[in-house]
Parts: sequence; C-alpha cells; structure tokens
Amino acid sequence: MTSKKQEAVDQLWDKYRKALEMLDDALLENEQLKTELMEKPKEIEVEKIVEVEADINLDTPESIAELEKKIEQKLAANGQQE
Repeated sequence: MTSKKQEAVDQLWDKYRKALEMLDDALLENEQLKTELMEKPKEIEVEKIVEVEADINLDTPESIAELEKKIEQKLAANGQQE
C-alpha cells in the first residue's frame, strides 16, 4: 500500500509528464509551422480598388500600430536568433 506522500509524488510526476508531452507537441507544431512558412512566399502584393461613399476614418488606430511594431520587433529578434 502506498503512502499519501508517495501518492503526492506520483501525482507530481504525472503532471510533469503531461506538461512535457504538451511541450513536445507544441515544439513539433512550431517546427511544422516554420516549415510551412518557409514554403510560402514572404510577401504578397494585392492591389484592390475600393470606392468609398461614406466619410470613414481608415487610419490604423495607434494601439494597433503599436502592437504591430511590437510583433515586428519580436519577429526580427527571433529571426536573428535562428
């Protein structure tokens, strides 16, 4: 018969195993996504003409621009690390 302490240790090992399995799956998915990205073109140019009849502000909101800049910096940093 196992003690409560041993059961607690076994539960910790089980949780750790599950966390490692999730990490392994995430790393595999990440590698697959990197491969897909390498196969796809880096930039796609699309020209689209849109007629606008309403007075609508289509400027990028500042918060969105800041997030885009932050993501671009992270992507650039990740590109330098590889």
